[in-house]
Amino acid sequence: MNMDSSLDSDLITYLSGNNPMLQCLIDTLPVPIFYKDKVGIYLGCNRAFEDFIKIERSQLIGNNVFQLFDRELAEIYHSADQALFDNPGIQNYEGMVRSTQGDERYVKFHKTSFEDNNNEVAGLIGIIFDITAQKQLESKLTEQATYDSLTGLYNRREGLNRVGELYELTRRNKMPLAVLMLDVDHFKRVNDQYGHQVGDQALHFIANTLRQTSRKSDVLVRYGGEEFLIFLPNVAEGDAITFAERYRTALAKKAMRLSKSQRLHLTVSIGISCYRQQTLTDLIHEADIALYEAKSRDRNTVCSY
Repeated sequence: MNMDSSLDSDLITYLSGNNPMLQCLIDTLPVPIFYKDKVGIYLGCNRAFEDFIKIERSQLIGNNVFQLFDRELAEIYHSADQALFDNPGIQNYEGMVRSTQGDERYVKFHKTSFEDNNNEVAGLIGIIFDITAQKQLESKLTEQATYDSLTGLYNRREGLNRVGELYELTRRNKMPLAVLMLDVDHFKRVNDQYGHQVGDQALHFIANTLRQTSRKSDVLVRYGGEEFLIFLPNVAEGDAITFAERYRTALAKKAMRLSKSQRLHLTVSIGISCYRQQTLTDLIHEADIALYEAKSRDRNTVCSY
């Protein structure tokens, strides 16, 4: 038997006859295996497939996917099988499977067609590899590379990547763009007085408040330490202060609860820069300069570059 090409033509006899020796052989394998005829009727499976899909072999044999699974999944399985029958050989793809009890797993299918004695496609045999843990790890690593673990906002690297795309769109279409740089006022005092754990909670609190105040199109970034960047697409220079004040007042009016009787009031200073054909680096730098001016005043204030 060669799994890298169409299977031996005698295999159809073994599969359709549920040969005991073949069944014993595939039952020893730890990966789910199934096989079907050319119209999609299940001819059999191994014990691992029964355990994985949670269906007995006797319930499987003689039925097609539409009789065993919900229509949405059945359509996906059927389309993939038909693609293999239309183009016989090897088929590999990843997808979601759902057991008869509703358990969902992410898997990789490896399927190959087999032929009858007339060299006509007679069916397929498939192997399922469970890659759920791999996909969960990939998702976790992607999240860690994208978002700041403390605040849930974009981290600096990913945030600047996203903003780079926004900046190019702004430049090409000559759209307005405003940048806000925020810094938490007297944050060192918070850490010194209450400890770094409360300091971390404060940053989380601020990020949530910014997120609740933002528009869907705004890009929020934890730039570093207690500094945040907010990019406001389609906000002209005349409106930027209004948006900045909205963020500032949202934080100033809201107190973070430390205990039943204790609240922590937090404020931010904000620097504004607006796109006037300068580079993205200069745009951020100008917001930083404006922020420095805001902090040199009374703090809890907004300054434009």
